Amino acid sequence: MGGLVIDILIAFVIKSALRLRRAWGSGKWQRVKARVDSSCLAGGWVWNCPTTEIAYTYEFAGQTYSVIDSNPFLSEGSAKVEVERFRPGKYAVVRVNPMQPQRSVIKWADQPN
Repeated sequence: MGGLVIDILIAFVIKSALRLRRAWGSGKWQRVKARVDSSCLAGGWVWNCPTTEIAYTYEFAGQTYSVIDSNPFLSEGSAKVEVERFRPGKYAVVRVNPMQPQRSVIKWADQPN
C-alpha cells in the first residue's frame, strides 16, 4: 500500500511540474472565452494519478484553436469536481499566450462563480 501512495505522489509531482511549465507566465496572458467541447477523467488513473482532460475551442486574432488541458489530482474526488465544473457546452475563461496563441491554459481563479 505504501508503494502505491508513493507512486501517486511521484506521478502528481511530475505531472504538476509539466503543467506548471505549460502555464509559465500565463498570469500576463490575455483572457478569452472558450467553449468546452468535452471533459473527462482521463481513463481513470494515468501514471497512477487521476488526471482530467478538458477539451475546449476558442478564437484569438481571427483564428480558431482547439486545445486539451490536462490537470493532475491527488484524489479522484477532486478530479471529478473539475470534470463536473467544465461540462461540455459550457463556457470557460482561458488564458492565451499572445505570442503563441495555440498555447492556453485554464485557471480556476479566472472562472466566474
